[in-house]
Amino acid sequence: MAKTIRMKKTALKREAVVIDDHEKVVEWYIESEFIPNLVGSVFKAKVEKVMPNMQAAFVSIGGEKNGFLHRDELLAFQRDARQGNEERSINQYVKAGTEIIVQVTKESDGTKGPRLTEIISLPGHALVYLPEGHGVSISKKIREEETRQSLAEHVTSFLQGEEGVIVRTQGEKATLADIEEEMRFLRALWKRTQTNQSQVPSQLFQGSSLIEQLIKRQSNDELHEWIVDDYDDFQMLKQLLPASLKERVRLTVGSEDVFLSVSGQLHKALRRHLWLKNGGYLIIDETEALTVVDVNSGKYTKKATKPQMAFEVNQQAAVEICKQLRLRNYSGMILIDFIEMESEKAQRDILKRVEKELLQDHVKTSVKGFTKLGMLELTRRKASLPMADMLQETCPTCQGSGRILTNHGFAFQLENELAQQRGAECMLIQARPELVHLFHENDEAVLKRLEYWLNSSIIFLSTNQLPVEKPYDILFQGDEQAAKKRLKTLTNND
Repeated sequence: MAKTIRMKKTALKREAVVIDDHEKVVEWYIESEFIPNLVGSVFKAKVEKVMPNMQAAFVSIGGEKNGFLHRDELLAFQRDARQGNEERSINQYVKAGTEIIVQVTKESDGTKGPRLTEIISLPGHALVYLPEGHGVSISKKIREEETRQSLAEHVTSFLQGEEGVIVRTQGEKATLADIEEEMRFLRALWKRTQTNQSQVPSQLFQGSSLIEQLIKRQSNDELHEWIVDDYDDFQMLKQLLPASLKERVRLTVGSEDVFLSVSGQLHKALRRHLWLKNGGYLIIDETEALTVVDVNSGKYTKKATKPQMAFEVNQQAAVEICKQLRLRNYSGMILIDFIEMESEKAQRDILKRVEKELLQDHVKTSVKGFTKLGMLELTRRKASLPMADMLQETCPTCQGSGRILTNHGFAFQLENELAQQRGAECMLIQARPELVHLFHENDEAVLKRLEYWLNSSIIFLSTNQLPVEKPYDILFQGDEQAAKKRLKTLTNND
């Protein structure tokens, strides 16, 4: 892999980061004061409401929405579970008004508040420190059994009391002295956090910044270059990166745009409709509950049998979909409706291709397999918001449906609005030509019928100045002479 990290500082967004592999964008992040990252942050919090039927509590951490804390995320429950007692209800552990220390594990989403846990974890470069973790776990990516056993034995000797740690993949190449030093640092950090005497609710510890998160993920084998356009970021990277990676950091000069070579790919990452190189295309729809991807043959013109066509389009779609999941940061349940495949072997091959592509994704994704209806089901862990949620908002015209009314639909809507305001002698309406035309068809039959129904005189003023999503405006209701005078003024101004 020849991975390049491009980091751009902007006026409104504190950090914008793109990660590409041979100039093919695979990940995209934004961090700013307007888009705070709560994941990993620790709060002194207060239980607002306990819901025994849900085995959960709603907890105030000082934000607009209360966080969601499940019984299984309580330290006391974890202790009982280790002793075989898993039957106690959440109201036996916490009550409204209880003060607790919690950590955010998942950002808020839509109407849902952030997910919380009482099981704190503080990530370092080689370790993840768990103050109440009870023992040592080794990353599955460290495969050599002898190395795993050696790390587990040595790291266990560093633990105190009920502490626990997870040895990260980078821990395989760290020296035992480095691991022990990092352990001391994270332990001291947690003690300082605990002794913070802040009011309730308040933040005790800020989760890792975007730069810190990226630094912890880098390895010599993957990183080709890290390009930044801000001197402070450049200095921070030089200070925090391991010695073997410091020389791969480059500070741009002048007006060079670090995103220039990949900007087109970023625009595509917000589109619903995405073409594949072989002529097929994807339709990607995200709802609050799940993300659905529809694969279509589109303009595929190669001479091939139907099974061959389906397999070739599906194979290319599998690669692109896995890339888009990372790039757009989709999570939760994901359903992929591939073109129907007649053989089970073809299905297995597509499944293997998806699993292979997902190995490059640092976010945990579980492939559930094909459903009875032939759709591939995945679940991807959620930590932060999808990119679309950070950069887009619901359209005020279509209310998020992605569709607007037809001219006939707008005509029906206009009739209803006029009906609610009937009683005026005359109504003056400004509208787009195509809408005016509907009311003047067939010798103005529609207009005459409407005037009779409302017992009003209706005057239309045709204009192209109104937007298609709001193609009319009721300008005046009242005396007919006054309406005609208003009309004359408007036409003279034009």
